[in-house]
Amino acid sequence: MADKPPDDSYISVVDEEPVFFELLKWDSTQSQKQPEPRSLEKAKSPEKTVPKTRDESDPFDLSDAAFIETYRISKDMARNLCEELKPVMPDTTKSIEFSVESKVLAALSFYATGKYQKSIGGKTDPNITQYFVSTAVMQVTEAMNSPTIVKKYIHFPHLRNEREIIKNGFYMKYGIPNVVGCVDCMHVPIARPDDDQKKHFNKSYHSKKAQIICDSNMNILSVDAKPGGSLSHDAILNKHAVKIDLESLNYSRELCWLIGGPHYFQRPYIMTPVPKITKKSPLSPEKYYTNMQSQTHSVVKEAIKQLKSRWKCLQATCNKQFDPPTVAMMIVACCVLHNLCTAHGLPAVPMGATEERLEAMKQRVANAPAPRKYHEDAGGLQARTTLIERLWNERRVAPESNPKKRMAKKDRLPEPVQQQQHLHTMQPQHQSMHEDPKRPRILMNNPYGLGVAVPPPWPHYPQH
Repeated sequence: MADKPPDDSYISVVDEEPVFFELLKWDSTQSQKQPEPRSLEKAKSPEKTVPKTRDESDPFDLSDAAFIETYRISKDMARNLCEELKPVMPDTTKSIEFSVESKVLAALSFYATGKYQKSIGGKTDPNITQYFVSTAVMQVTEAMNSPTIVKKYIHFPHLRNEREIIKNGFYMKYGIPNVVGCVDCMHVPIARPDDDQKKHFNKSYHSKKAQIICDSNMNILSVDAKPGGSLSHDAILNKHAVKIDLESLNYSRELCWLIGGPHYFQRPYIMTPVPKITKKSPLSPEKYYTNMQSQTHSVVKEAIKQLKSRWKCLQATCNKQFDPPTVAMMIVACCVLHNLCTAHGLPAVPMGATEERLEAMKQRVANAPAPRKYHEDAGGLQARTTLIERLWNERRVAPESNPKKRMAKKDRLPEPVQQQQHLHTMQPQHQSMHEDPKRPRILMNNPYGLGVAVPPPWPHYPQH
C-alpha cells in the first residue's frame, strides 16, 4: 500500500525531532561559552565590589560652607595643596595605599579638631580608622615641613623693599615707624619625653615653646618651634637668627625693630613697654608710647589666638600623645596653613568663651613671670628714648587736658546758689545728660519734665 503524501498541516514527529534536539544542544553550548573564565589576578575583594554612595566617600561633594567648617580651607585650596604635597610626600611600603587627597584631608581634620574621629558630612567613614589618621598626620606633617613648602609660605623679609612694605603697614595702622614684626611665644603641650624633661617642663606641664613673628596683617614671618617650654622669651630670641639680622641692619644705619611684650628686655632691635606704666598713670610721653606699643603688640597676640582657634591641635587641652619633634613639625605645618588661609582671606574660627578662658589660663601658668630687674642696655634705652620723643612730637591726637581738681568743701557755694548759676550758664542745645556724673543732682518741681534742666514749653500749666 503506497503511502499518502503528507498534507501541509501535518507535522512529522520523527522527521522534526532530530532538528529540535540539535537546536537545544547548540543553544546550551553557546550559553556555556559566553562567560569567560576570570583569572585570580583580576578578582576583586568583596569589600571593594560593594558600591558606595558618593556623599559618604567623597568629601568634595559637601557644600562650600560645610567643607570649610570641617577642613578650615576651601576646596580649591585643598586641591592645590594636594598637588604641592605630592612630590614631597614620603614613600610607603604598605600594600594598601590611600590617595594623597584622603591623607591630606584626614590630617586637616585632625589639625582642626585635635581628635582622630573623622566624619564626612556627619557620617563616619568605616575606612577611616585611628591608625590611618595617625599615619596620615605623620606623613602630611613631614611633607608640610619640607624646605620648599616652608620657604614658600613663611619668609622673613631679607630684602630692603620687603622690609619697607612691612614698615609702611605698621606705620599706617599703628603709627610706630621702622617696625618689621611683632614677636611673642606660645606653649603647645607634648607627651612626657624620655630625655630632656627639665628642658620641656614649664612648671605646669611639658610643652614646646614656639616663637612667632608676624606683620601688621597677622601673616607669620618666622616660627621657631624647637625650644622647650622651660626657656624664657628673651632666651629664645637671643638664640635665633633674626636677632643677628636685626643687629647687622641697625649697625648699618637701617633702623629695624621688633615689638615685644613685657617678657623681653629692651634692646636696640626690640622695643618693649616702659616698666611701671599703668592705666592710672598720668598722661606723659612714656605713657603715650606704652599705649601705642601695646596696641601694636596686640597683633601677634591676635595671630596666635587665630592660629589656635583655627587649628585646635595646638591648644593646651588637645591630645598629648606626640613626642617633641613631631609637635614641633605640627606647629610649623599649622603656621603654613595659617598663612595660606590669611592669603585667601578666610575668616578665623571664633574660639568659645570657656575655651578661650582655659587657654589663657594655661598660657599664663606656663609662662614665667616678667623679670623685675631689667638688664639695662645703654643702646636699647637710648633708642627707646629717641622713639618716645618722636612719637610725642608727632602724636596724632592732642593730649587730654588735666582733670579739674575737686574744690574743697569750705570753698563750695551753697547748693541753691549753684543751681541758679548752673541754670543761667548752661546751654540746653549742647547739654548732655551724662556730662559729669559727680555733679550734684538738680531737683525739678515740674512734673512734665524729663529730669533735665530744660524749661517747659508753656509758662504755666495748661487749663482744662
